[in-house]
Amino acid sequence: MGQFLAALAVFVIAHVIPALPAVRRSLIARFGEAGFLAGYSLLSLLLFTLLLRATLAAPYLPVWPPARWTYLFPLVGVPLSLVLLCAGAVSRNSLSVAFIPGPHDPARPGAVALTRHPILWGLALWGLAHVPPNGHVVGLVLFGGLGGFALLGLAMVERRRRRVLGERWANLAAGTSFLPFVALLSGRARWPRDGATLAGVTAGLALAAALLAGLHFWLFDRDPLAFL
Repeated sequence: MGQFLAALAVFVIAHVIPALPAVRRSLIARFGEAGFLAGYSLLSLLLFTLLLRATLAAPYLPVWPPARWTYLFPLVGVPLSLVLLCAGAVSRNSLSVAFIPGPHDPARPGAVALTRHPILWGLALWGLAHVPPNGHVVGLVLFGGLGGFALLGLAMVERRRRRVLGERWANLAAGTSFLPFVALLSGRARWPRDGATLAGVTAGLALAAALLAGLHFWLFDRDPLAFL
């Protein structure tokens, strides 16, 4: 348990400190925005891998017994989260976290039309969708904690971007919504057709299919279809 808690603490700290405005500005000034994003992404992937390994090695302390219906949450939520993550990862976004530097075009917003925060919503949905079938202490701390951390990040980024963008916010955010797909379903935004977003959506669905086809079991020794 100690190894898991240490890995979780390092993971959270490594994401909180670089996100502080003064630290972020200093790192971008030294390495450039592209260098900062590349280093931040690689560090996140490495620490996440270590965190998952520590999770699998932690003791199992049950809170509620597994039930077949709880597996429906990740079966629906994880593909959706991967679509948002992958589409957001290949799109510029002036309103939220983005891996591609530069402002987005509000006339052709790409993945930003799905939601103002595709990456953060993807992370939140991924974490929260795993909570119902993982009714044990480590699972609740890991998935509930990461999902809650992403939701907190949503609120913080939303407030910060509104303040920084000022009068430009209304124009940049006109064709999108805070909640996923609301602007699209209400007709305020058009479904994106640009190559980058379509490639991201395709990659997310392909990754979800690969996980269901055996990749999840190979990586984590857990079969998401076991209780169906």
